[in-house]
Amino acid sequence: MPQGELQAELELLYRAAGRPPYRRVSAEIRRQNHMPDTVSHETVGSILRGDVRVRWSKLESVVRQLAIMAVHRPDQEEEVRRFHALWLAMVDGQQTDQPPAPKPLDEFTDAVAAPPPADGLPPGITPQRNHAFTGRRDLLNQIAGRLAEEPWQPLILHGLAGVGKSQLAVEYLHRNAHRYDIVWWITAEDPSRATAALATLGERREWPASYDMAQTARTVLARLESGAGRWLIVYDNANEPDEIVPLLPQAGGHLIVTTRDAAWLNQGRALEVDVFTRPESIDLLCARGHQIMRDEADQLAARLGDLPLALEQVAAMQSATRTPVADYLQQLDEREAALRLLMSTAPGDYRIPVATAVTVAAERIRRESASTAQLLELISCLGAEPISLTLLRSGSQPIPPPLGRLLELPDALEQAVWRLRRYGLVKVVDDGQALQVHRLVQAIVRDALPADARAQAYTNARRLLSAANPGNPTAPLTWDMYGRIGPHLRPAGMVDATDPSARQVLIDQATYLSEIGDFEGSRRLSRDALDEWTRSGAADDEQALASLQRLAAALKDLGRYGEAYRLADEGWRRLVEHPAYGVHHPTTLKLSDLLAVLDRVFGRYADALRRDRQIVEAYQRIRGDGHTATLQARNNLAVSLRAVGDFRAAHDIDTELTGLRRTAIGPDHQRTLLSVSNLARDLYGLGDYGTSLDLQQSIWPTYQSRLVRRHPHLLAATRTIVQGLRKTGRLAEALDRGRQLYLHCQESLGTEHELTLAAKMSYANSLYANGEVYKASSFASEAVDRYRRTFGDRNPLTLAAATNQAIILRALGERRQARQIGEVSFQALREVVGPDHPYTIAAAVGVANDLVLAREEDIARRRLAGTLEDAKRILGEQHPDTLICAINLGVLMSRGSPDSRALLDRSIDQLRRTLGTGHPLVATAVAGKPAECDIEPPPV
Repeated sequence: MPQGELQAELELLYRAAGRPPYRRVSAEIRRQNHMPDTVSHETVGSILRGDVRVRWSKLESVVRQLAIMAVHRPDQEEEVRRFHALWLAMVDGQQTDQPPAPKPLDEFTDAVAAPPPADGLPPGITPQRNHAFTGRRDLLNQIAGRLAEEPWQPLILHGLAGVGKSQLAVEYLHRNAHRYDIVWWITAEDPSRATAALATLGERREWPASYDMAQTARTVLARLESGAGRWLIVYDNANEPDEIVPLLPQAGGHLIVTTRDAAWLNQGRALEVDVFTRPESIDLLCARGHQIMRDEADQLAARLGDLPLALEQVAAMQSATRTPVADYLQQLDEREAALRLLMSTAPGDYRIPVATAVTVAAERIRRESASTAQLLELISCLGAEPISLTLLRSGSQPIPPPLGRLLELPDALEQAVWRLRRYGLVKVVDDGQALQVHRLVQAIVRDALPADARAQAYTNARRLLSAANPGNPTAPLTWDMYGRIGPHLRPAGMVDATDPSARQVLIDQATYLSEIGDFEGSRRLSRDALDEWTRSGAADDEQALASLQRLAAALKDLGRYGEAYRLADEGWRRLVEHPAYGVHHPTTLKLSDLLAVLDRVFGRYADALRRDRQIVEAYQRIRGDGHTATLQARNNLAVSLRAVGDFRAAHDIDTELTGLRRTAIGPDHQRTLLSVSNLARDLYGLGDYGTSLDLQQSIWPTYQSRLVRRHPHLLAATRTIVQGLRKTGRLAEALDRGRQLYLHCQESLGTEHELTLAAKMSYANSLYANGEVYKASSFASEAVDRYRRTFGDRNPLTLAAATNQAIILRALGERRQARQIGEVSFQALREVVGPDHPYTIAAAVGVANDLVLAREEDIARRRLAGTLEDAKRILGEQHPDTLICAINLGVLMSRGSPDSRALLDRSIDQLRRTLGTGHPLVATAVAGKPAECDIEPPPV
């Protein structure tokens, strides 16, 4: 079959590439600029396992990367052509041999009798099926029935640890997957992992993705709730409902939650999963053990309380050792008495059967191999998530022998994993690339260790994670390893560690989480680390302060600006007075830089400018003019200069930075491209709209190839293009690009983000310029309202948007409302940013237009005359806003002296030279109509 041929060839190429981890393949694809598409590590795994049929661009990316990695170095283009032919043959085969349509969801009459799909699962991430699954027929049918009930509710599978809730959900999923368009498995123990799993689902379905992972998750939930086909999603091992319920779809397909937490029982239809029935226990032991008779199986089952996890472990151990059942029962009796004393448990405690079985197996391991026993102890101090073999190998060096030497030798590690698997203590997952231990088994192994051995196991786990830390968490190439490390930090007690290398792992992990858009995950980890380190008396340690800065940055990214400012300001004030730090210490400067950003968010532009000047001077003193930190500080200074309206000074800095960065790191580096974009914004502020547009468009293809489509820098650059198109008279293009930008910002960043609001206002301005005033009014009103709620009534961004709203209202003939909004905004701008700010000048022109419409022409003339002098002084005589002010004044005075007519004619001629003869503003001026000065604030 064509699909089989394609999969066989992919497997050969994957082997030739050395069977690299899926995360590494994904990271390398992301790093290569020439790749046709990005591919998540989950999608890489699905492609290589043959679980999904993806679009060609994703398969091509995987083929190209594997060809690069292959030892025989095949010709990349030839491989692409070969695989494309195989892919086309597979697609043609699918079109001519369509499978029968799935049954409706209400026809789930017998989940057990339903045959498994013949050609694999629909697109999704699911655990491997347990082919030795036994029993549970009644429960499987009950799951099907409960899922079909009305009204819609999640199904809650609850029960004690070890009763097989997850295995039951896996089996149901595999037996019924052919009935769904989407099946998805989410590990719900941690909200960050659940959020990431939802984001990956969105990527797989090619739904809009956000720079903020939480926003992406919300988009995915909305799609699921609004009819994204037939879907089945399992949230496995869910913790507190307060954290996970917001991450559940609330309508649509079928939803299963597995949990031990009784708080979930009122969150949906509850179905208790209890221990096996005795016949089920006997069937399992006879099927998986070695020559166990049914009466012997009955004795073992009674002895183990019919607990599935204990039964599976005993069956594996007995099969591996060929121990007669009578002897095995004696071993269990001997171990149980000791365990009851050790664990201080009462008779009937459900943990005892598992603990007894696990302890027998662990003792056998210790007799056979000390290093394997230490490996079991180490992985019992990690998370219950899959533990990558790459992670184990990466962190071997600081671990003492014999375990350290075992981890260094791939063959020895594989042998140890085989031994643990043979005795039923671990599962091997991810095509042999990772191992997994049940959390109850982990707890039993830890609890059975003497105190000193347990302490050593935790020490080894922390050393492993510290040594595996790749550093440089802002580089995408390190993200694969951070993804492997993350699930194990809390179980290993890294927050409690005092070793600097262990603490650095937490700081770097929090940075990585922010880089991938998991701002809430970064906040939680930073908060926990800071609280613990403060309690331990290390509040002024540099790593604690780095965690404080990371926490404040995460709060800012989450839009919790007030909390972020208070935290950063408290830390900064403490450092300024601290004898070991002071105002010029790099740690102090980093907090000061964050405060400057927040000052700009709150509209305190003068305060931000003062801070940024001080930061630049400090870095020049301690690092020198050419240091990266100094250049970045100057970049931020230019941002503050633009915010206060000093575009000329910002232009001077950005011109120099662009030249320095082109020389030092190349013209295509992301920082160089950012400097060019800032330069384009400076030129726009200076009124050179054409040059600004040309400059931004000249780097657009390169910028687009360097950044993901949803990156805020790319979206901000797109907005500069939209503004330039409108200001140069290319109105239809501006309208089209402006609409696309607004929709994309809303999908990528959410409705409250500064860039989304700015894009919405830019789109409203384009609608107004194209004559769609009613629609423009609606968008402007919404933008102003959201600005007010997000940033406050007197924030310059709110006031600038309100000034634009007043322009649109005047065009609609809503004179009273326009004047009310315009005058209030003008007066507030005078107070907030000052009378000489370009925003205030633009607002003054609007106020004058309101006065003219109210026939208060004398007051309007005085207002325009004063504003014109301010504009000449601040903006320059050739700036389009200065010329508009002069033209409006000339129109008012044209019936007067010849000098007034001359002013009007000179201003129109200059505007024609600046914007072009056919520009709409020129036509407005020639017709003797007053023009408007809108405001498009640059990013702050």
